[in-house]
Amino acid sequence: MKAYDLNTSFTFGKYEGKSLDEVFRTDPSYVEKCMMTVDDFAVDEKAIQKLFEKYPDTELSDSAVDANLDKLDALDGGDDDFFAQDELYDDDDFDELDDLPAKGGKKGDDDDFADIDDEDDLFGDDGLDDDWDDEDEL
Repeated sequence: MKAYDLNTSFTFGKYEGKSLDEVFRTDPSYVEKCMMTVDDFAVDEKAIQKLFEKYPDTELSDSAVDANLDKLDALDGGDDDFFAQDELYDDDDFDELDDLPAKGGKKGDDDDFADIDDEDDLFGDDGLDDDWDDEDEL
């Protein structure tokens, strides 16, 4: 079994020789039925996404989507599903980022900000407050 993409032609049934895109455009319920009942039929996740983008008013049942995802899992050995919004990365994948140096080329310390007092005006007084007059109206 292989996953159908938009240009894959049906090799069975009343739409034999027609592409997945053509069949979905004219008879999406047929594609949905195939997803649920035909063992050798699965639609690639990216193809499903493209079909939904091209035909936004068309919906597939949760049963059809689940059956399709199960078939795709069997094809790819159970890897995470893009379409099902499963998490593709573990927290371990980001552990190495904790050791990266801070901006400026060195790993930051808490002491880097010791010279800033909480009461210091970080932005300075540029005298612009005097330009605003509460009595002026727009």
